[in-house]
Amino acid sequence: MKLQEKKKISRFTALIIVMTVIFSVIAGKLFSLQIVQGAQYKEKAVNRSIRQIADPAPRGNILDKNGNILARSEQSYTLVYNQTDTNDKKFFTTMDKVFKILDANGESQQDDFELKINPFKFEFRSDDPETRKNLEIKFKRDRGLNEPIEKKIKTKNKDISDDELKKQVNDQLLKISPKKTYELLLKKYSINSSYPMEEQRKFMIIKDTIKMHSFSGYDPVVIASNIKKSTALKFSQILNDLPGVDMNIQPIRQYPNKELASGILGYISKISSTDTAKYKAKGYDTNSDYIGQAGIEAAFEDVLKGKKGGRTVKLNNNGKIIQELGTTTPKPGNNVKLTIDKNVQAAAEKALDDRMKELQSNPYGQQRSDTTNATRGAAVVIDVNTGDIIAMASRPGYDPNLFSVPGRLTSEQYNQYFSPNLEKFGRNYIEKRGITSLYPGKSETDVLNILFPLDKSIKGNTTIRQDVYDIYPKPFYNYATQSLIPPGSTFKPMTAIAGLESGAITPDFSIDDEGMFDKGGGNITHFYLDGANGWVNLARAIERSSNPYFMTVGKRIRDSFGDDTLAKYAWKFGLGADPNSKTTPTTGIEIPEKYGQVYNTVSNKNSFANTYLWKVMKNLKDGIDDKGNKLVSLDLYDNANDSDKVKQIKKDIKNLIQSSIKNGSKSFDGTKYKELFSELVQEDPNNKKEITNRQMSNLIDAINYTTVSDANSQLNVPANIEDASIGQGLNQFTPLQMANYIATIANGGTRYKLHLVDSILDSNGKVIKKIKPEVAEKTGVSAENIAAVKAGMEAVNEKGTASGTFADFPIKTAGKTGTASLGNQEEIGRTDYAEYVGYAPLDKPQIAVYAVVFDGGQGAGSAQIAKDIYTAYFKLNQNSTSTTSTTQSQN
Repeated sequence: MKLQEKKKISRFTALIIVMTVIFSVIAGKLFSLQIVQGAQYKEKAVNRSIRQIADPAPRGNILDKNGNILARSEQSYTLVYNQTDTNDKKFFTTMDKVFKILDANGESQQDDFELKINPFKFEFRSDDPETRKNLEIKFKRDRGLNEPIEKKIKTKNKDISDDELKKQVNDQLLKISPKKTYELLLKKYSINSSYPMEEQRKFMIIKDTIKMHSFSGYDPVVIASNIKKSTALKFSQILNDLPGVDMNIQPIRQYPNKELASGILGYISKISSTDTAKYKAKGYDTNSDYIGQAGIEAAFEDVLKGKKGGRTVKLNNNGKIIQELGTTTPKPGNNVKLTIDKNVQAAAEKALDDRMKELQSNPYGQQRSDTTNATRGAAVVIDVNTGDIIAMASRPGYDPNLFSVPGRLTSEQYNQYFSPNLEKFGRNYIEKRGITSLYPGKSETDVLNILFPLDKSIKGNTTIRQDVYDIYPKPFYNYATQSLIPPGSTFKPMTAIAGLESGAITPDFSIDDEGMFDKGGGNITHFYLDGANGWVNLARAIERSSNPYFMTVGKRIRDSFGDDTLAKYAWKFGLGADPNSKTTPTTGIEIPEKYGQVYNTVSNKNSFANTYLWKVMKNLKDGIDDKGNKLVSLDLYDNANDSDKVKQIKKDIKNLIQSSIKNGSKSFDGTKYKELFSELVQEDPNNKKEITNRQMSNLIDAINYTTVSDANSQLNVPANIEDASIGQGLNQFTPLQMANYIATIANGGTRYKLHLVDSILDSNGKVIKKIKPEVAEKTGVSAENIAAVKAGMEAVNEKGTASGTFADFPIKTAGKTGTASLGNQEEIGRTDYAEYVGYAPLDKPQIAVYAVVFDGGQGAGSAQIAKDIYTAYFKLNQNSTSTTSTTQSQN
C-alpha cells in the first residue's frame, strides 16, 4: 500500500502564519509597555527621572592651641540652575528675573569667570606672567577658539607637524584681544547683543560654566552662593516660576579673624582649569568643589575635606526635586588643631604693622636709612622646649574670605595681589628717593628698566615688569618661610659658639676694638656708625655688637681649623646644611619653606659660579670686557627658537665657564672654548658671524680674566669667613631658621623639629593623632659655652644695643640686635634689614623670638616687636601692646 503524500503548505497559508506571529509579538510588546510597565513609562513620557545628588561635606575646622576657631565651615543658601532642554528654552527670561531679584536684595552672582569687562581684560590668579599667558591660551582653547585657526593653518599647510601647528595656533590665540574673545563667546552662547553688557556677561557666566563642565544627571550650576536667608525665602516662594532654578544649602568656608594668620592658614578656592584632570582622578567635582590653595588648607587638604553624602531624588521635567527617596549623610572633615596662640599671633602682626607704620611716617629718623618702604616684615615665636610654633607672622597679609565665594575679589584687589602696576609703583618709588640722581646720564625710564625690568621671557612684552629686588610688598608671599635674609649681627652668637667649641677663643679672649678691621692687602674696613668700643671680651663684644671682635674670631677659626669650621657648627643649629648631604634640609614645618645656607666652600663655589656666569654672559652680549675693551658680541642667553644642537652648545659653554670659575687655571681650556664658540657661530642663526683669530683670542682672554683672575681668586680669601662671622656675605636664612637657632641656644643646645600642627581631631573633638616633640639634633655644645654666649645676650637687653627697649621690662630677657645690608642697596633704594632675636624668661626660657622689618633701618628698632610679643605671651598688659618709638643705639 502506498504511503499517503504529505500536504504542502501554500504560500498564502505561510504568509498568514508569519503575519499572525508578528502581530502577536507586537501585541505582546504593546501589552508589556502599556499595561505591565505603563506607569513607569508614563513617568518617562513626562521626562521625570530618579537621580543622585551629591551633598558636600563641611570642611573641618582649623583651631588655635586653645581651641579658638581660625577657620570653619558654615551652612549657607546657594541658588543653582539645572540645565535641561525644557529649561534652556526659557533660559534668558528666567535668568533675567533671577538677576533682578539678586540685585534688588544686594546679592552678587557667583563670578570666577576670568574674562572681565569695563575694561575688557583677563584676570588669572597668578603673579607669574608666563603662567598667566599659558592660562589665557588654555582659556581660549577650552572654548574652541583654536578650531577655526587650526583649520585655516592646515588648509595652507597640510603637512605641518603637530608641534608646529600647536605653536602657531597658540601665537594666534594670544593675538585675540579680551574684547574680541568676549564678542566670539557672545556669538557662541547665542546671547543677544540687545541686552546691556553687564547683563550679557551675567548670562555668559552661566552659559560658560555649563559649557566647561560635562554635566550628567543632576549637576547644577551655581548662580549665587552665601545668599541671605531673606533672599533665599523670596526665591523659595517663586521657584515654580523659574524653570531650572532651585535652592540648596551648602557649606561655605569662613575665617572669622579675617587677615589673622593668613600666611599660616592659606585659603580655599575653586579648582583651576589646569588642575581639573588631577582632581577629577581623586573624585572631586571640579565644577563645585573647593580645595586648599596655600598654607594649612593646602597641606592638610586630605584631612580637612570630609566625605560627601548624597540624596536619591525624583525630578520633574524642569529639573526640580519633587520627591526625596533616600539620603546618605555627609561626613564632616577632621579638625586640625595648631600650636599657634591666637592672641600672640595677633600681637605679633600688630607689632609689625605698628612698627612699619612708624618707620614710614618718620623715614629719616635713623642715620643712613630711608625707611619709606618699610612695608614688609616677619616674626616667629617658638616654644624652646618643644618646637611648637606659637606665632608666625608675615606682613602684609590678606583676607582669606575673599576667595571662599567667587566674586568677592574686586578688580582692584586682584591687581594688588596678582598683577600690580609695577611701572606706576616703580616711578613713584624712584621719584620719592631721588634714585635717578645715582645714575648719571640715565632717565627715569632707564632707571625703571633697571629696578623693575620688563619680563624678557614674554616675546614682544612692553608692559609686564618684574620686581627683581623685592621692593613691592606681596601679600601672598610668606616672608616668614620663604625669604632668605642676611642675618647681620644676630648671627654673632653663632660665631661665638663656633669659636668657643673649636677652641679658637675662650670667653676671656679680648681685642682692642678701634672701630675698624684690617682684611689685609691694605683693605681696611671702617665701622663709622659703630665707633670704637675699646677693649672687649666675648660678653662685651656681644653686648656692643663689635664687628672687629667677631671678624677676628672668624679669622682665628679659619687659620686654625679651616674655612668650613664655622659652617659645621652652624649646621647643628639649623643655619644651613651640608651641601654634600643627600637629604633635603628642612625645619620640619608642614607648609612649604625655603632653607638658607651659611658660608661654606662648596656653596661659595656654586654661588660664585652662578653670579659670574651671568656676568660673563652679559659682557659677551654687550661686546665688552671687564676692562672696557671691545669684544666680538655673542649671545649665550636661551632663545625660544634655539635648535636642540644650539641649546646643547650653549649649555656646554656655560658649564665650561662655571668650571673655570670653580677650578681656576688648572681647568681653563682655551682650545675647548675656541671649539665651542666656532660651533656656535656656525649653528646659531642669531650668532652667525665670522670671528678672526685675534677676536677669538681676545674673547678667550676676557673670559680667563673674569673667571680665573677675578672670580676664582676670590673663592679662598679670608674675607669670606670674616664677613660671614658678622652675618654678611653668603649667609642667608629664613626667619623660621633664625628663630629655631635662638631656641636651640635658649634651651641649652637641643634643636627640635618645628611644627605648626598640635593634633588632628575628628568632628566631635576626639584626638585622632597627637604630634609629639621631635628632636632634630643634639648639638653637643658644652653648658659652659652656652652660658658664656647667654651672658652676652643678657647684657644686650640690660645695657647694650636693646637696653632702650627692655630697661624697664618686668621679665628678664636676652637677645641680640642685627642690622643687615644688601651689597647694592643704595643704588636700588633699599635700606638695611632691621632684625632682633631673643628669648624669655632669662632663667628658664619658654619662648624664642625673631623679628625683622625689611628696609627697617637699624636692628634695635625691631626689639620693640619682640617686647610686644612677650607682653602678649606672658599676659603682662592685655589692654595695650604699644610700639611707642624709642631712641636706641646703633648696632
